[in-house]
Amino acid sequence: MTQEQELHRLLQRQLRKLPGPKGSEEAFHSLLQLVSDAYGQSDLDRKLLERSLELTSAELTDRNRKLKQQLDEQHKMREALQLSHSYLHASLNATHDGMLVIGLDHTVRLVNQVFLKLFNFEADPREQALESAIAQISERLLDASELIEAFERGMRDVHFKARMEVQSRDGHYIEVYSSQQLLGKEVVGHVWTFRDVTELRISEEEAKHRAYHDLLTGLPNRRLLMTRLAHALEAGQKKQTQTIVLFFDLDGFKEVNDYLGHGAGDAILKEVSKRIERELPEHTLLARHGGDEFVAVMEHQDNSDAATAFAQSVIESFISPFLLAANELSLSCSIGIACAPEHGLEADKLISFADTAMYRAKSLGKNTYAVYSLEHDSQSIQRLKVRHQINTALEQNQFELFFQPKVSLKTGQIIGAEALIRWRDESGAYRNPLDFIPIAEENGQIIPISQWLMRECCLCMQRWKDCISDDFVLALNISARHFSNGALVNDLENALNATGGIASQLEFEVTETAVMEDVGLAIATLQALRERGVSIAVDDFGTGYSSLSYLRKLPIEVLKIDKSFVDDILHSNEDRTLVRGIIEMVHALGIEVVAEGIENQNMAQLLKEMNCDMVQGYYFCKPLPEHEFVTLMQSKVSYPLT
Repeated sequence: MTQEQELHRLLQRQLRKLPGPKGSEEAFHSLLQLVSDAYGQSDLDRKLLERSLELTSAELTDRNRKLKQQLDEQHKMREALQLSHSYLHASLNATHDGMLVIGLDHTVRLVNQVFLKLFNFEADPREQALESAIAQISERLLDASELIEAFERGMRDVHFKARMEVQSRDGHYIEVYSSQQLLGKEVVGHVWTFRDVTELRISEEEAKHRAYHDLLTGLPNRRLLMTRLAHALEAGQKKQTQTIVLFFDLDGFKEVNDYLGHGAGDAILKEVSKRIERELPEHTLLARHGGDEFVAVMEHQDNSDAATAFAQSVIESFISPFLLAANELSLSCSIGIACAPEHGLEADKLISFADTAMYRAKSLGKNTYAVYSLEHDSQSIQRLKVRHQINTALEQNQFELFFQPKVSLKTGQIIGAEALIRWRDESGAYRNPLDFIPIAEENGQIIPISQWLMRECCLCMQRWKDCISDDFVLALNISARHFSNGALVNDLENALNATGGIASQLEFEVTETAVMEDVGLAIATLQALRERGVSIAVDDFGTGYSSLSYLRKLPIEVLKIDKSFVDDILHSNEDRTLVRGIIEMVHALGIEVVAEGIENQNMAQLLKEMNCDMVQGYYFCKPLPEHEFVTLMQSKVSYPLT
């Protein structure tokens, strides 16, 4: 019972105790009922009020919560808008494009810093009339007429889009684009962008120049040469004039790179291009074809007289030595000439014919020129034919090995042999190695031939193990092409793995010319071969450019004196002194000596007296096919030396 209810009852009891007139009891009860009802209504009103207060408080709390949530969302939205505005501002000013936004009311709505800098605006153009901003832009341009017209069209046509390139007064190239500014699907203005493409234009021009010009000499390169030659041939046909191609190749340029380095070679090539350019006749293009090769194209010629005169003037220009630092260097040039339409009307064939004629000039002694003829063509066809036949020979196993013994001058016994390749064609006849080895060297077919040679030598040593001594060594020739190829060591390992051969039973003979092509590569390759157990011999010593000082750097064990030094030792004091000196100096380096081309006993006896270690030649034994060589070894022959 609440406190109010208790007070209500107490009041009722007190009222009943009060005296009153008779007959007033009913009125009293009525009064009492009214008081009771008043208390009840008061209690109900109080409860309703309390309830109302409770509901109002909850609603206010909920409304306060919602208002706070809305305020938080508005705060976050304001922060997001500020961040977005910051990103937009940073992006507009970080881009390489200048931006100008124009409203449909022809007012400037937005610009960025790149635009202001590009057109030297000191004041914000949004505070200026559009015509004033356009006028300032125009002042910066060499010719603003096209841009002004584009602005005017954009003011008239909301769908207008512009794209152009203008040039500023200070030489900058500016690309201009305009597009619609949309709000939803409604066009509300135009966005103009301005991009400085000067560096791009310069880069494009440089790239175009590099694509069509030689970087070293600045001359047109092979790509531009072929394009210009094709146009010249077409023009020559229309005008019925000759187009003449001259192919230049430097004589002995390889030695410049080998001994003086590629930097010196590049300097020479630049000077060569200048000398040829100084002799260029009218209507003549000079291009660098590659390496030390240059090609000239003479247009509108009546005959070849001007071309031969030009070739002779170039040859004479090489009489003066080239100055390289403090040194003078003499070079010559071989030139081939081909004429259109006489020799055809195809650009690549004309250059090929001129190249063929150039090789003809080299075969004539170099430092001259030659005009292409069908005879040269037949020689080219013959070379192509031999190339094809070499491939067939490899596929059909037409190559064979012959073996020439190496004899010790101490014991007279055979202590090794040299493997010599022979080619027996389908007719059964043997072809002269000089007819195919140079061609194989020229086009790289010597590599698979050498790979076959290594495998066969490994197999031979296994087949012969019962008739040869433990220290018997089989020598095989390695071409300069293979030696410089860089794959020689890997090819050796492949041959050993495929046959089960033993590296220490093999001796690689490399010419001094091959060694001298790249001494650094030679030392690394020969050292790798020595580490695998292969013996190294320098063949044909004395015919190239090497010296004994280089021999100290090379990991070689054997030196073969060329036959040309041995031929006259019986009759020439000079040759005897030379051979004796070579033997003594080579022995001082711990290297053994082999003399080639021994034709009689007197030569062998003299070489023995000179302390030469080994000899080979027809006096002892000519090269033999394998079955005859095996029979010889089984006989344990010993040659008399006295």
